[in-house]
Amino acid sequence: MKSKKTPQLSTAKQRELGAELRRIRMRAGYLATDMSRMLGWPASTISRLESGLRNYQAGDIAIYLARAKATPRELDDLVALDRHPDDGYQVRSHPVGFSDDLPLISVLDTGSESVTVYDPVDIPRQLQIEPYIRQSLTRNGPALDAAVHARLANQLTSLRVSARLTFYLCETALLAIPEGLAVKHEQVLHLLITSSLPRRHIHLVPADSVVTDVHTGFTLYRHDQHRPVVHHQQPTTSLFLENAHDIAYYEGQLEHAAGQALSTQQTRDWLTSYLAELESRLDHQSANPETTEPLGA
Repeated sequence: MKSKKTPQLSTAKQRELGAELRRIRMRAGYLATDMSRMLGWPASTISRLESGLRNYQAGDIAIYLARAKATPRELDDLVALDRHPDDGYQVRSHPVGFSDDLPLISVLDTGSESVTVYDPVDIPRQLQIEPYIRQSLTRNGPALDAAVHARLANQLTSLRVSARLTFYLCETALLAIPEGLAVKHEQVLHLLITSSLPRRHIHLVPADSVVTDVHTGFTLYRHDQHRPVVHHQQPTTSLFLENAHDIAYYEGQLEHAAGQALSTQQTRDWLTSYLAELESRLDHQSANPETTEPLGA
């Protein structure tokens, strides 16, 4: 009896290249069958190449891009990416605090079956309301309207409806929202509503918990046909990790966070109680406009 051949899982780099090839082809108005005919490659090769499920020979990417009418800048950038070692470590530069427009982020957001986020400092980008986004970007640079609108649009369109999203939020990050009571109330309400949606799981990590060894946020992406990927964002760069020992480390950190965090129902109860407290304080503020509370209260 022949043993089943273990399928080769695609890498983040392969998927990023494939997605860019597809984008450029579609911009040129070509169907996959058009590229198959022009290049003399089987249609299945085009499909698997654009899906990141096929290895390619040296020069294939440049040939494809030339046929698909890529710009000189696209040709240079993607050929350079093609030549970069596929060693489980990928680094991408981005504007300060804003990785949303990276092609690899889009690939991971749209192509993952499960997404798990841990952030000890901020509300994760997938859960932020507009005033919070604007303030978050302002802390790290100019709050550009285009960036704010892009993040909001990505929340609606990038993540698969069928994907399982799990968030570990730190209580300190919620309590420290600096924009004032009204915005804090709106953000907490948004979290409570989101927590009731199918396949959306929010867990609150109490402020007095020592959760992980990681002091900045990270995201673990999973898909049956692709290698797991950890996205670790710094202010101006993003690191993407795929090697087994890196994935195991971050899985261990998430297990520790899960052991310290409240359950989804306990989190909903906490959010409901905090929302009532904020509503009471807003009512008091409206009735006593001469009194003000500190922004972070």
